[in-house]
This record gives sequence, C-alpha cells and structure tokens, in this order.
Amino acid sequence: MLGKTLFAATLVACLTPSMSIAQCRIAVAGTNCVSVPKSTAPRPSPVEVGSYLERGKHSVLMNARYYGLPPVSDGWVYMRVENDVFRVDFGSFEVLERVTYMTNNHWR
Repeated sequence: MLGKTLFAATLVACLTPSMSIAQCRIAVAGTNCVSVPKSTAPRPSPVEVGSYLERGKHSVLMNARYYGLPPVSDGWVYMRVENDVFRVDFGSFEVLERVTYMTNNHWR
C-alpha cells in the first residue's frame, strides 16, 4: 500500500511542471506566465519582384481558392518560394508580385 502511495505521489510530482506549462498558455490575471510577442516587422522576401526564378527549383501552388487567392489567369501562376507565395509569369518565370499577404490562415 505504501509503495502505491509513494508511486502516485512521485507521478503527481513529475506531472505537475508539465501541467503548469499547459495552464500557462491560457493568460489569466495574476499568473506568472510570460509570452513573447511575435515580431510585427515584415520578413525579408526570399526573391525580389522582377527577378527570374530557376525552373524546377520551386513549387507551383495548386488550388489557389483553397488558400484564399484569386483564380489564376493570363499566363501567370502562383509559386511557393520558401514560406512565401508569389505570382509568377509561367512563360518566363519572372516574379510579378509577392502575394503571401493575400492568403488565408491555411498558409500562415
């Protein structure tokens, strides 16, 4: 009986730190939780508008409507470059516009 009680007390002591971390995610007045704010500075672009992408190095983004983007038309496509989405001329692979800000929460 003492062994089971000691085991239960040890288990509760081990789980208490992780439980307090989980509770810290909920901001409540009077707690000691600290949250680091996200930076509001825009991230630098991996490619510049007007530059040309190398063929085969980046992914064409399919199903633009799912990501909240307008439909593709007039010979351009959406391409993923690192964690950004760009509108790219499909014939020349020239970067026309950075459109990551237009995507919905599925992308960000």
